[in-house]
Amino acid sequence: MKMTSGIKTIMFDMGGVLINLNKQACIDAYKALGYDRVEEFIGNYLQKGPFLDLESGQISPEQFRDAIRREIPRPVTDRQIDDAFIAFLVDMPDYTLDMLLQLKKRYQIFLLSNTNGIIMDYVRRHIFNRQGWSMEHYFDRMFLSYQMGLVKPDPAIFEQVVAETGILPSETLFLDDSSKNTETAEKLGFRTFVVTQGEDFRYIFDEK
Repeated sequence: MKMTSGIKTIMFDMGGVLINLNKQACIDAYKALGYDRVEEFIGNYLQKGPFLDLESGQISPEQFRDAIRREIPRPVTDRQIDDAFIAFLVDMPDYTLDMLLQLKKRYQIFLLSNTNGIIMDYVRRHIFNRQGWSMEHYFDRMFLSYQMGLVKPDPAIFEQVVAETGILPSETLFLDDSSKNTETAEKLGFRTFVVTQGEDFRYIFDEK
C-alpha cells in the first residue's frame, strides 16, 4: 500500500524533518557564553528545565533569558542568548517550500512542532520567507507547543489537533524524526513515518 493511500491530511514536525538540526552547535554556543549546564537540558527531541518550560509555554522568552542569565557569571545580552538557541538550526533543503505547496494542492497540510517563540521568530523571518510569503502560506494549520501548552509525545497534543480540526487520524500521515512521537501518534490511530535527519523523504509522496 502506498504511504499516502487514503490520506487526506499530512502533518509535519518542523525540526529534524523540514529543517535540519545540529544539537551540538547549540550546546557549544551556550557553553561559549558560560552556560555550562546546557547539556543537562538540551535533547534531540525533547528538552528539559527552562528549555522545556519555554517550549511548553510555561515561561515567556523574557523569563527564559532571565533563567539562563542567572546561571552565567558574566553579562550576556538577549541577542547572545537567542543566537545560541538559534544555532540549533542548520538549514532547510531548497526543495522544501515547493514540496509543501505541491502537497497543499492535494492534502490538508498541518505543522505540529515542539518549538518556542525565539525559534519561531527566526524561522519566520529567515527560513520560511524565501519566496516572499509568510509561513502560514505553506500550512493549512500550525500547531505549536508553546502556544498550546502541550508538548509531544503527550497524547493530549495530538488529541487537541483532532478536536480542533475534526481530522480522522486514520486519514492523517504524521512525519516526525522522533520514534517516541510517532509511537504515540500510532496508538491514537495516525499513520506515521519516521524521518532520518537530512533524509530526502519526498519519495513517500510519489503517486506512482
